[in-house]
Amino acid sequence: MKIGSKIALFYTGITICMLTCIMVVFYFFIYNYINRLYDSYLVDKAYLTAQKHWEKDEVDESSYEIIRQEYEGLLPQAKEILLNTDSMEMVKDTLDKYLNKEQQKRLFMEEPVSFRYKKEVGAALYYPDNEGNFIVLILARNNYGTEIQNHVLILILLLFLFSSISVYFIGRFYANRMLAPVKRILKELRRIRGNNLNIRIKTAGNHDELDDLITSINGMLDRIDAAFKSEKSFVSSASHELNNPLTAIQGECEISLLKERSPQEYIKALNRISDESKRISLLIKSLLFLSHQDEELLKNNMEDVNLVELLIMLCGENERIQFRNTFGEENLPMVRANLHLLKIAIRNILNNACKYSGEQPVAVRLYPKEGSVVLEIEDKGIGIPEDEIQLIFQAFYRATNTREYSGHGIGLGLSLKILSIYGARMEIFSELNVYTKVVVTFR
Repeated sequence: MKIGSKIALFYTGITICMLTCIMVVFYFFIYNYINRLYDSYLVDKAYLTAQKHWEKDEVDESSYEIIRQEYEGLLPQAKEILLNTDSMEMVKDTLDKYLNKEQQKRLFMEEPVSFRYKKEVGAALYYPDNEGNFIVLILARNNYGTEIQNHVLILILLLFLFSSISVYFIGRFYANRMLAPVKRILKELRRIRGNNLNIRIKTAGNHDELDDLITSINGMLDRIDAAFKSEKSFVSSASHELNNPLTAIQGECEISLLKERSPQEYIKALNRISDESKRISLLIKSLLFLSHQDEELLKNNMEDVNLVELLIMLCGENERIQFRNTFGEENLPMVRANLHLLKIAIRNILNNACKYSGEQPVAVRLYPKEGSVVLEIEDKGIGIPEDEIQLIFQAFYRATNTREYSGHGIGLGLSLKILSIYGARMEIFSELNVYTKVVVTFR
């Protein structure tokens, strides 16, 4: 079921429930009002009946004529039962037929009593007079009131049916109008495919929730488009990087098989094939690492790593690296991380510094700053063009002045991902042909 139908049915259901409550209350109010009104007519009829029979000798002719006319005009179809309390045995039998004990008690307290007998409505009146004490019973069918009640009930049912149908179709109409922008959004989204992710949905300019939704969808499409382009570039670059060593291996094999070679030549060819195979293996490992989610890496063998000990070990791998630590022995900096991955991240930065600085020394400093631990790695090498500094973290991107150096352009991207996972911030400052400084801040 579509949302428009659900909304229409929901509000129709609410309206039906409210209408049902209102109409039931209204019907019972009319029902009770008609019955009370008819009861009052019966009581009046009982008084007029008593006056007609026992007040003739106590009032003048004109007053009695008025009583008689009122008596004849009010409920002429009513039946009368007149009882004289002097013969209580007959009175008791008649009263037991129509009234219960409580009603009889109220009657003898000179209170008019209304009662029901089968399909008839009645009123009982105790009337003391100078001629004796009498009881008047008036019974009649409330045909007119029943007819009114039936008409009201039919009218209520018709109004209920008409209102329910009207509310449903009105609800459908307005639900469709309200959902028209959503349908337009869905129509626009169906047009978007992998080859046209640049399409964006236009806002209506109403500055409402739908405009906010469209803005959010457009933002999501921007991110998907950027990720899709990045993935295509990544796949293209990865294919290119993998193709080079594979081509080299294939070419080496073909050359070696053209004719018989000496053992030394075969050894050289196998060494070259081995080097290219290692290159492929390293590249595949890097690609697999980049494909891992941050949550997966955070779960892998976390421990407290002593940065000073780690840097002493890594800097000792190359005699050109000069390490300076400003932390005391009692306040050694510790980082919660995976030791193996942290080694990879820092070693990549150190290897780049050594590779692009020729024979120049590489300075490494570890010092505290505003509650954080800062690691600086600075070389006096070829530097990075200013407009390319923000691009070198992209997978397979290499600066324009590094073409003569071997590499894949993955190292810094790996380092950035690892360090970011463990809460560190990585920044690069450089001047072409002067220096490059990598600053890692552990928070």
